[in-house]
Amino acid sequence: MSSGETALRPIDEELLLLTAYLLSSGRGLLEEPQQYGPFRCIDAARRVLVLLRDRGVTNSELQELHGRLEDFMCGPMAPRDLTAFLDEVCGKLTLLLRDSDLIRRGPASPATT
Repeated sequence: MSSGETALRPIDEELLLLTAYLLSSGRGLLEEPQQYGPFRCIDAARRVLVLLRDRGVTNSELQELHGRLEDFMCGPMAPRDLTAFLDEVCGKLTLLLRDSDLIRRGPASPATT
């Protein structure tokens, strides 16, 4: 590994960190403004897409979706229509999952249930 490369954490560690993020976010939401909830969900979705990308799941539409989430979370703080944004990205993800081979169709195998 060169000095510019970083090793990926094992997926189990990444999922444990995501679990900690989700649970601590849930706890924080009890005392934070109500509108923080959707932002925390958007950030969690963005993190999951990074996990997928880092583990070799490549799809241009997923990359585009990640880019939209990244821009929304890390872009300039300007007035935004959160409802319209969530409607847009939910719609795009729904179509992507329906029209791609990213999700297996049919019954799950016993090892995955």
